[in-house]
Amino acid sequence: MLKLALGVMLLAAQLSGPAGSLPQILQPDYKITLPVKAGQGGEVTVSFGLLKGYSINFDPPITLKLKGVPGMTLRKTDFETPKNDPKSKDEYYVDLPTIKVPVAAEKAGNYEIPGKLTYFFCSKADGYCSRQILDVKIPIKAE
Repeated sequence: MLKLALGVMLLAAQLSGPAGSLPQILQPDYKITLPVKAGQGGEVTVSFGLLKGYSINFDPPITLKLKGVPGMTLRKTDFETPKNDPKSKDEYYVDLPTIKVPVAAEKAGNYEIPGKLTYFFCSKADGYCSRQILDVKIPIKAE
């Protein structure tokens, strides 16, 4: 019974990652690719910077779940990156994908679309993998 309890404690310690806290592995960046004009649609491209020493799994994919805000119409709220990478020889992205978010503003102004970004990453040097969930806010300036 003692061995079982110790085994469960060891497993729980490994699941939490080293030192119990991890840095933010992906750094999202937001770029207006099609201008957002009041009463019309536009597009924001979400790209990612990756902290050195980590890899991002493509299966399960990176997901972005957005919440609507007053004055802004989201044609889609749930996004997912491709579950493969033709350049990859393992389960990690070689080139990180982007996510294109189509939006429409009712009137000119500044908006922030909140959401959750979820991804799985690995540190080959430290020998662990984990999931990370980030609260994000996509800034949009409608003309």
